[in-house]
Amino acid sequence: MLIIMIRTLLLFLMVVIALRIMGKRQIGQLQPYELVIIIMIADLAAIPMESVNIPLMSGVIPIFTLLLIESASLTLL
Repeated sequence: MLIIMIRTLLLFLMVVIALRIMGKRQIGQLQPYELVIIIMIADLAAIPMESVNIPLMSGVIPIFTLLLIESASLTLL
């Protein structure tokens, strides 16, 4: 039970930090691809939270990958 709580806390903090790096915006001001990335990040964080059998890094690496893709697309625009 303690492991699940720690995993949840770590993933929550990581998602909050990732969303802060992406920038503070309201839902109505988001571009469609930004909304898709936010939904995907939330889903990727939920998968390792649900099961202790899934390694924590299988959620962390895709979240950081999406964060890098989104930040690279902002510099290109």
